[in-house]
Amino acid sequence: MAISVNTSDPTSAVRSFPWPVLEAGNGAFPDGEYSVEVEHQDRGRSFVISHRVQGAALLERWIEEGVVLFACAMATPVSAYRQLLSSSEASHLVQWEPDNLGSHPVFTPMVVCATEVRLSIEARRDGVNALWDGRTIDVPKGARLAVGPTFALQSGLLGLLDFRLDERLKPGQFRVQASREAGFRFNVYLGADLHRFLKTHRQEAVGWNIMTHIVSTALAQLSHDFADDDGEEGWESYPNLVSLAEELTRRGLPNWADETFEPEIAATTLYPHKVAGSDVED
Repeated sequence: MAISVNTSDPTSAVRSFPWPVLEAGNGAFPDGEYSVEVEHQDRGRSFVISHRVQGAALLERWIEEGVVLFACAMATPVSAYRQLLSSSEASHLVQWEPDNLGSHPVFTPMVVCATEVRLSIEARRDGVNALWDGRTIDVPKGARLAVGPTFALQSGLLGLLDFRLDERLKPGQFRVQASREAGFRFNVYLGADLHRFLKTHRQEAVGWNIMTHIVSTALAQLSHDFADDDGEEGWESYPNLVSLAEELTRRGLPNWADETFEPEIAATTLYPHKVAGSDVED
């Protein structure tokens, strides 16, 4: 599975750092691209992640000089579990014990500084925005230099959804668009009110039920897009779709390649509606 981020990618929040960072929405590296390849080792327990930086001369130079570490942050959304796995090698193993985590982990790839660095920026040489030209930066050990999007593998569904603000949508509106540009994903475009609400209230009853609607729409698209799919050369070439299909199988449900597949049943199995007095668990 390939995952990438460009500085021009839209995002709802951009952090400010006193050194250039390659991440979505941060214009420090105008032509920068940070990408990772994920290859399963023991599915549901480990994968090999390979990092690559392009169009960011400063970071590419630091990679060659061994100034950086390649890292992957692992966390479980329902617990306080957090771990940062790092390596001096651009390709390294990420592994975990699912029985010890309580829920499926999510991952955030990144490149971090391995030592303290002081540098006077030359914009043209370093591939950074001209606004940084001539500035002297102090980069502390452990500082994030490139940050990719957070993704999930084993949970399948959440790893497929990429939530994006769309100011053109009216209050309460959303639309779902499939994308195959960097591994299979669904771009979920949300009106400003929905985008703001789901950031903090996704697990509450109203947020959960909005998610049910979004998931049902996404699964219906899978059913339509892969109705005549030949499997191995189509949806089975996307590891995250394979994980989702496996999740449906564990729930005793067919997947979108089966003529008996019902998107609304699958959606309300993965995200059952919350109603007053129900015993639905998060």
